[in-house]
Amino acid sequence: MNKKLEIIPTILDGVQIGLKNFPSLIVASVLYVLTLWIPYINVGTTIAMQTVPGRLAKGEIISPVFIFDSTYREDFSAYFLLGGFMYISILMGLFFGIIPGIVIAISLQFSTMILIDDKTTPLEAMRLSNMATKGNKWTIFFTMLLFIVVFYVGFGIITWVTSIFDSGVFTFIVLMLCSSLLIPFSLGINAVIYRELYLNNKENLTKIRLVKYT
Repeated sequence: MNKKLEIIPTILDGVQIGLKNFPSLIVASVLYVLTLWIPYINVGTTIAMQTVPGRLAKGEIISPVFIFDSTYREDFSAYFLLGGFMYISILMGLFFGIIPGIVIAISLQFSTMILIDDKTTPLEAMRLSNMATKGNKWTIFFTMLLFIVVFYVGFGIITWVTSIFDSGVFTFIVLMLCSSLLIPFSLGINAVIYRELYLNNKENLTKIRLVKYT
């Protein structure tokens, strides 16, 4: 039986992880944007950025240049195949309405990390991701929704307060710092979700897989 995710503890833990890796994640994001135009390299860096929550979930301290690691360029075919399967699945869900598309997107959100970290096949990565999120899909949705709402409400309040006392450089700096927190915090929250639902439950998921195949 899958563990039930808790919304508030997940957000708080994710924020702590994001703060802990804040400088590295910001630099990595900047390096990714600056090198996005370079053919071949950009595919590896894109894959690397999508695996960040998985690295954070394992307690790793992120190095900003990890996105250029050659291991992320070893097997493009599996990554592109997975992307194609996911795109078709989500598109078919959206064909039946917004909600099925959202549910499918959430159920497959671990797929790339599982594919890269566990060296599975694309279909197996999708299946494991779906199994890991079983019973928690709407909790994941409302966790991210609550985080976004609270973040932007706080952002709006800070904008209003700083605009009252200052309308120049200080306000701009404060707003840029607040905006930059969105990426680390969201990655941290996704890391907690991945850790709680997949990494901490991997042995049980593997057993279920073996039982089904025997």
